Amino acid sequence: MKVEELEKYGAALEMGKDPVRVQNKIMFNALKKEFGLFGMLGIFKDTLLNNARLRKQYPEVQREIAEINKTLEKELFIFSGLFLAISKRIGREAAYEFFRTKIINDMGKISIPDIYQLNDLVKCEGDVFDNFKRMNIAMFERTTKDKTWHMDSYIDEPDKLTIKVTTCANIEFFNKLGVPELGKFGCDHDLAGYPAIEEDVNCDFRRMCTLAKGGDHCLFEFYRRGSAPDNVHLNK
Repeated sequence: MKVEELEKYGAALEMGKDPVRVQNKIMFNALKKEFGLFGMLGIFKDTLLNNARLRKQYPEVQREIAEINKTLEKELFIFSGLFLAISKRIGREAAYEFFRTKIINDMGKISIPDIYQLNDLVKCEGDVFDNFKRMNIAMFERTTKDKTWHMDSYIDEPDKLTIKVTTCANIEFFNKLGVPELGKFGCDHDLAGYPAIEEDVNCDFRRMCTLAKGGDHCLFEFYRRGSAPDNVHLNK
């Protein structure tokens, strides 16, 4: 099979049902461990109330997101409502750290392999790193078309793929919903998810600059394994 024949090649970014179930389990277990069963139920109640309030307060934002992607619209409001429910109990800064360390870090290790259809990608004809580069170019061309992440440009070299992204829907819409902290979750998700697949796709992931963490663009750098500079600790 050629990489271009994979179902997720250039497809809209949507998770499969099984990975979504695993991610939901991660979230439920983290909330239960941190807040207890009754505390978790209280958080779910507040999440639903916050969700309804945000939709009523920001109907134009809801319509704008839904025009881009219905799944994205649902996820952004759920995460916003959940974040506010947790913030009510432990404060916004602690809520962000809880989300990042207890939920997003584990979710990224599930979603990144699914996004790249990893189990099938590694079996495709040809060099796995070259195929991984093609998957990335097709993915960001699709996100640009769908107006989620705009790929301004890319440079495809034999041992490196560089992608420059200049807009991010997560940042834009989380800001509009009054939860700007959540704009960084996509970055945190990648920092956990890409290392989980690097060995499989013969890649070293680097990203020194992101929009959500102070840059004027996001710069994705995918190196052939063993050729990247020794600066992984600077990834954002």
